[in-house]
Amino acid sequence: MLFDRSASPAPELNSRQRLAVILMDVAVLAEVTLSVYMASKYPDDFTPVFMKAFFSMCIPTLIAGIYAIRRLRNRHDDTSASGAGA
Repeated sequence: MLFDRSASPAPELNSRQRLAVILMDVAVLAEVTLSVYMASKYPDDFTPVFMKAFFSMCIPTLIAGIYAIRRLRNRHDDTSASGAGA
């Protein structure tokens, strides 16, 4: 109810966008694994080391993934939808 989007459903992802999402998911999983490995070397400071390592890798990955998903969308869908009302 809070985010009722029935009036304008989200567009489906094309194959290039789906590939970008899959690669982003794999990258985040690798970052979690690497962060846990790095933090395991310092058991007394596990949480701060994990947080520092994970977020320093994850934030740029998310920004790059969102940029890639937006960049890879089909341009002809946007122009035909805006030109249909005119």
